[in-house]
Amino acid sequence: MNAAPLQRHRHTPAPGRLDPATIVGPAPERRAPVRDTPLPTTAEHPPLFAVLGAHGGAGASTLARWWAPSADTGLAWPASPRTTQRVLIAARLCMPGLTAAAERLREWHAGHAPEGVTVIGLVLTAARPGTVPAAVRRYRGVVAELAQQVYTIGWHDELVVLDLAELARYSPFDPAPARRKTRLTEAVPLDVHRAGAHIINRLAASHAAQQQDSEDPT
Repeated sequence: MNAAPLQRHRHTPAPGRLDPATIVGPAPERRAPVRDTPLPTTAEHPPLFAVLGAHGGAGASTLARWWAPSADTGLAWPASPRTTQRVLIAARLCMPGLTAAAERLREWHAGHAPEGVTVIGLVLTAARPGTVPAAVRRYRGVVAELAQQVYTIGWHDELVVLDLAELARYSPFDPAPARRKTRLTEAVPLDVHRAGAHIINRLAASHAAQQQDSEDPT
């Protein structure tokens, strides 16, 4: 597999963003489409972040259903400033999925995503039950260098027999589900809960830091 070189610059121009001069973005025909309309509000409040599928079948719709504070932006960058432009990129944990994720990440770092977009991380969902092949694990490590945070969601058999509307949802401050096997109609899986809680905590900490900086007279 031929992959474009992935390089990290010593001086990051903004938190989580690499210097565009050090990143080769994908060719124009391989870039993600752009969504100009606001993201939908499917929970009590407008979404805090968007889940973008790096490829078809990345699991973005399922993840956005599981995490109530999120919205599904499909395969497109959210360009409307009327709703959140914080993006969590989703991909399957397989070579094609990782290659697609690397393209989206390089696209953002190279400055080809719409103005206002911030990528907050990468979420990788198991492509099959069982262990991950060694070659996939190695390439995951390479792609992870382009993301601030990487979340891994395991394989959940029950998904193949449920509609999205039947899935339980995670909201901030929800208690963690029991470690014993719980139906997906009753509670989100533990790995989904942990990832959702970590994302929300990071967003809250970032917001608090920004407020402090804006109030600092110096």
